[in-house]
Order: sequence, then structure tokens, then C-alpha cells
Amino acid sequence: MHNKEWNVLTIDDDATQMRSIERILMQGIDDHSFNVHKANSFDDGLELIKKSRFDLIFLDVNEDTGHEPQNGEERGEQLLKQLQEVRFVPVIFYTGYAGKVRHLESLVVKVVDKGSPIEDIQNAVRAIFMTKLMELLKHIEEQSRKYMWETISDLLTRHQDQVQPSEISLLLARKLANDLSQKTVKNLLNISEEKINPLEMYLYPSTKGICNPADIFIDKSDNSYWMVLTPACDFAQCKVENTLLAEIIPLNKHKLYTDWRSEKEAYDKIEHDNEKEKKLAQNKVGKAAGEIKTLVKNRAQERYKFLPGTFFLPDCVVDFQRLKTLPPQANDAFEKLCSLDNPYREEFLHAFSKYYGRIGTPDYDFHDLWSKIETKILS
Repeated sequence: MHNKEWNVLTIDDDATQMRSIERILMQGIDDHSFNVHKANSFDDGLELIKKSRFDLIFLDVNEDTGHEPQNGEERGEQLLKQLQEVRFVPVIFYTGYAGKVRHLESLVVKVVDKGSPIEDIQNAVRAIFMTKLMELLKHIEEQSRKYMWETISDLLTRHQDQVQPSEISLLLARKLANDLSQKTVKNLLNISEEKINPLEMYLYPSTKGICNPADIFIDKSDNSYWMVLTPACDFAQCKVENTLLAEIIPLNKHKLYTDWRSEKEAYDKIEHDNEKEKKLAQNKVGKAAGEIKTLVKNRAQERYKFLPGTFFLPDCVVDFQRLKTLPPQANDAFEKLCSLDNPYREEFLHAFSKYYGRIGTPDYDFHDLWSKIETKILS
């Protein structure tokens, strides 16, 4: 039984191909059902996209099916660019010229060759569903509808003389922001709440042209990574003459990691029958691995803070000792990659402040002190 219904638009000048897609979709895919709308020209399809909301679009590459399209004739690719200027909708190219648009394929744009088995079409649709974007967008639309018509409509009517028009948008924006909290979104997407995904730590890509604490930059001269540690108040009060940066070292270049790799390579070179040497080397490998685990758990020296990797940032370590200042005239040499989101931004700035402001004190003689304590207990 289908319990998720989606609006699909097929754009193709070949009516037979459109009916083929319609028959496949009308049978449903897994627990999804579809309302299929059709446009037999690219211009009509674009007009429908501008006027109506669709969850998924099937798109041909060329309207002239009588000959191979030449450069500049791929109207489907042009329509995709026009669509991208109007709204976000996942697209599946269903075409006899798959090679012409294969370079456009991504997690939200799929390419299926006409004449492919039905399973290829179904799998392309499944791949789009796996992103969960369609569910998320429908959730946002439904929450907006419910809030405006079922929750505050009567209140706004009763208090219309007291509410400023722009405050309605502010109310809705705050409601949506709450509904899109990590917990709500994870429930919607069937993601465990027990652990975070590293992506939840970052804002990517971050706002261009604005510098904030815990922004991560790339030095374009050598592709090294750097984190901004200048306090937010200095940016807010325009007091920043030089931006303070801490170097971010890829984990595989950190000394503890290279030591671990060296110990592992040394272990692998030992002859199998040399049990004693093998055992000693194995212990060294285990110790080195333990130090890396401690670093990754952020339980190593206060000097270091580990950052888990994503598709845009490798596993890496912020080193609070490797600092430099960046004058304004050098800004063009750096490109902003991403920013740490709250509360991780505050955590890193607090860790740096704690490390940099630490006060060293002489150690007392532990053995002498413990001897006195132990004597009292045993006497």
C-alpha cells in the first residue's frame, strides 16, 4: 500500500516515451505513488515548472528526435539551467542521448538511457529518494501550511490591529527554524539521534566576504588549512587589524599518525618466525595507535583539537601552538572553505582561550606527599 504521493512532470516530445514513464510510475515504486503530469515541449514544461510545484522531473535532452543533436542543440541541458534559476527539483534525464548529459549526473540529477530496463528507471528514482530531499522539502511546505492555517490564523485575525505585517514572516521563520532543528530533521530522515554526523559541525559553504571566529580558510599558496581565532567582539566592533589564525594539520600528516604508520611498517617487515621481536613491535604499534585514538577523542594535549572529516575537509587537527596573524592586505591569498557551527564554534574558542591563558605552577613532590598520606592510613 502506497503512503507517499509525489507530483512528477515528464517533458518529452515523444508521446510514446511519456506514456511509458507514466505506466512505470503509476504502478508505484516501493511505498511511493505518483501523480504524473506531461508536457510535450520544453517551453510548455518550463511554464508548468514556473506555475506549479513538482517533486521530480523526467526530462529528455533534445526535441528533434530525427537526428543526432549537435553542439548547442541540447535543449534539455538548457532547460535544466533555466530550472535551476527558478527552483530546486531533482531531475532524471530519460534520453537516447545519455552521453550528452552524463557529465551533469550527480546525487540529484540522474541519467537513464531510453530503452533501458524498467529497473534502471526505478533505481534512478530510488537513488533520488535516498537523498531524503523530497521528504524534507515536503515537510517544510506542510509545516508552513499547518502553522499559518491551523495554528495562528485565528490569532492573527483577532489581533490584526496589533500585529505588524512583517512580524508574520518572522513568526513563520522562527517556527520553521525550530522544526528544522537537528532532532526534528533526524527523526524525519530516520537518522539516529545518539551520535552526530560530522556534517552537523560545519556550515558549508559559509558566507563569502564575512569573517567570523572558527571560520576555516585555505591558503591558496600551499593549500594549507587555517582556523580563525580572533574573538567575535573584535569583528563586531571593527577592531581587527590582524586576524589570528591557527594551523589545521591533516591527520595523516600529524606526528602521532606518522609515528603510528612507521611502527606498523616496521612490524610488517619482521620475519614471521621472530616471535619475540614481533611481540615487541606489536606493542609499539598498539601504543602508537592508542595515542592516535586519544587524539581523535580529543583527550590528548590541550594544544590539539581534532576535527572529523567530511567530503570537503579531511580528518584534521587544529594546533593551538602553530599560530600566525593575517593583515588585511593578505586576505586575497586565503579562500574561505567552511565555518564551525554552534556550539562547536564556542567549544573551540573556549579550548583555545583555556590553552593560551593557562598558568604554569611548580609541581609538588608527589612521592614525599604520598608517603605521608600512606603512613597515616597504615598506622
